[in-house]
Amino acid sequence: MNPSGPQHQRHVYDYFIDEYGKWFCEGNPVEDPELFRLLSRSLFEKDGGYFIKCEGEVHPVRTADAPLWVRYIHPRTTADGMLQEVEIELEDGRREPLDPETLRVRGERALYCRVTRKRLLARFGKVAYYELARYIDLDQDGFYIVLGGRRYPIRAL
Repeated sequence: MNPSGPQHQRHVYDYFIDEYGKWFCEGNPVEDPELFRLLSRSLFEKDGGYFIKCEGEVHPVRTADAPLWVRYIHPRTTADGMLQEVEIELEDGRREPLDPETLRVRGERALYCRVTRKRLLARFGKVAYYELARYIDLDQDGFYIVLGGRRYPIRAL
């Protein structure tokens, strides 16, 4: 063993999240639900890029769109049908209250928000999008949602 020889270089894995929120590692789809949850929950953003920290190593994550996806919404309404609060459910199973101040729209059919304590960008999947769209209105100022009696504008991303 030669301690002065070249140091062993660690392998940097190629992680990619496609435009539908599907994960790939080294070009192979991540199909194991436990591995998907582990990767999704270890994701963080730094200097405009996404990374995962796994077993003490940090690896970059390329994304075609948002790194997280909202699978379902769980709205709670008042007796007269007014939206009181919304809990969102992410693709990895995490659930949390929707922060309506973070809602953003891209084009006419892509809706996003910021989620988790890390404030990561999440895109609403088709089911969640159409569920929430029932509560979104449009006026001369643009799209908005009324939640808990308060109006929140939905700005462009």
